[in-house]
Amino acid sequence: MVQTLVFIGFMVVSYLIGCFSTARLIAKSFKSLNIYKVGSGHPDTENIYCNISKSLGILAGIVDFGKMFVYLLFLKLLLENFYPAISTQNHLLVLGFAMVVGHCIPVTNKFKGGRGIFTYLGFISFFFFTYYTILPMIVVAFLAILVVVVFKQIRFAQYMIVLLPPFISFFLKGNEGSYFPMKMFLSAILMGIINFFVSKRLGEL
Repeated sequence: MVQTLVFIGFMVVSYLIGCFSTARLIAKSFKSLNIYKVGSGHPDTENIYCNISKSLGILAGIVDFGKMFVYLLFLKLLLENFYPAISTQNHLLVLGFAMVVGHCIPVTNKFKGGRGIFTYLGFISFFFFTYYTILPMIVVAFLAILVVVVFKQIRFAQYMIVLLPPFISFFLKGNEGSYFPMKMFLSAILMGIINFFVSKRLGEL
């Protein structure tokens, strides 16, 4: 019972941390701008990168990535030492995705958040690095940077970040009885569903 309550508490904390908007803070701190009144009005890295500053956009992406990765690393160490029953990979997947949901659907801004691509990238990178192999993420990062720099296709690069890692991990490991690639497929599907509603709210669909 105590373990369950602790887990629920960490879910709430994870969601609330996700609600903290890096894009809004950076736009306000460095340019004294209201991110909701700039460009697409969307509080995400893409809006900063395209409509405020490329360097600040990169900074926002790095912070979102690092926030997730470091938080999950901290959670893993904390739970393993104090609450080992809820320190499993599956528990951490749920807690990490709660932060992604908070980023995309924040209660602090009337459920209008960013796309959460870099937060999600930090999420899957942690699990590939900790439980599998980091190689798929290196491949995807290289391809995404190439697509953005050479072809200027930011949105396509975002789709690659979400969809490619599970496919690459499946082919790298083959059929070895590991459920990890399937968990990543499920995460990608859930991320796609969330972004569908985000895009629909923006009138893009």
